[in-house]
Amino acid sequence: MPNKKNLVLLVFLLTLSCTLPGLMTMDSRPLENINITIDPGHGDTKAYDNYRIGPTGEREEWINLRVAKILSRKLTRAGANVLMTRTKNKDVSLGGRAILASQHQSDLLVSIHHNASENDSTIDFPLVYFYGAASMNPASVDFANILINEMRNKMSFEQPNAGSVYSDHLIYNSGTSILRNSIDQMPGVIGEGGFFTNPEGERRLKSKEYNELEAEVYFQAIIKYFDGGIPTAKPLIPDTLDFLDFNSEIQFQLDDGFGNTFFEDNSFEIFQDGKRLNSSWDIRHGVLSAQPLITDENRISFQVLARNFKGNAIHPRPFSFYTEAGKRWYLEDDWFTAFRRADSLFTQFDSQHNLPLDERLVLLNEALHYYRLSLELQIVHPNALEAEKQVLVLLELKQELVGEDLQAEIEKQSSRLRDYYP
Repeated sequence: MPNKKNLVLLVFLLTLSCTLPGLMTMDSRPLENINITIDPGHGDTKAYDNYRIGPTGEREEWINLRVAKILSRKLTRAGANVLMTRTKNKDVSLGGRAILASQHQSDLLVSIHHNASENDSTIDFPLVYFYGAASMNPASVDFANILINEMRNKMSFEQPNAGSVYSDHLIYNSGTSILRNSIDQMPGVIGEGGFFTNPEGERRLKSKEYNELEAEVYFQAIIKYFDGGIPTAKPLIPDTLDFLDFNSEIQFQLDDGFGNTFFEDNSFEIFQDGKRLNSSWDIRHGVLSAQPLITDENRISFQVLARNFKGNAIHPRPFSFYTEAGKRWYLEDDWFTAFRRADSLFTQFDSQHNLPLDERLVLLNEALHYYRLSLELQIVHPNALEAEKQVLVLLELKQELVGEDLQAEIEKQSSRLRDYYP
């Protein structure tokens, strides 16, 4: 039993922990075990880019990096595992940034940017971009809405009510590179914290105090987002099954982010290659099920959508599986084995003219398959041109043998040889 002196000391320490904000408390690491990628946009563009510069010479990449560094420190203190795609004023390729985020196994990607207008220096408002369609990227939209509200409430803009959350397809038809190349792994946004081409906006963004404020805005948005839990879906596929069985339901184990199965009613959806399936929810076991659509494709992909009881959406990562046809297609997994097998089958086909037609067609189709597979596995292998030519030969022989009209396919292969192998 503790003595009186120890009890007094304990009470004192507990009181101190409640009154001093800088002292670590039980809740001071709310992002423990969360992986976050912070991407300070651009970098080292001064030599060739005259667009990303304010009226008095402040450059966007400088602002982005200052805010990102402050945010990184805040997140680290809160327990997050933080990856910065750059820590100096240097350029990192867009594809490289997405790869870094994926390798980090990030739970969230935040790309920090600031905006510019060539034609109107009075414009100044916040924007947050997400990738693609909102309906198929709900987790990113969830965070984007939290972030834009934090920006409006705590930051200063010349037109504070003008900002909004937008799809990046409004900028580019295929979306922004960093979000497009990371969407399969994680939710992510591009934040635009005002216009540095506006004189007042640039003045604010040059201020270290304002950079601190903006970093705090991002930090509080991230805290609020993860406080809602990160719901997940995991496919329940037997380890012994090496392809998807169309005769059985596809099942997913759902977790609401808190180790439970509490989700919003009627928020469940399963998509197979973009087509919505009829699904059923077993709340007792937390399992969402659907019957797959039969297809001739070699691979099929599923995405799961649902919202937990706090309103946070599952990020619909694609889960891909071989079909039975696909498993047969990929019997070989290296180009040289596939090519050698194709050559052997072609030799048998070409030398055994006395075989029944159906047996010769089997050899022809198998040879055609393995030549194509060698190219799919390694498009620039040493015998690639030979494989392409053999595909054309086999298509012409097949048309001649069975009388099937393969002219469109033959012309496509002929064009491929002309255009890609001059």
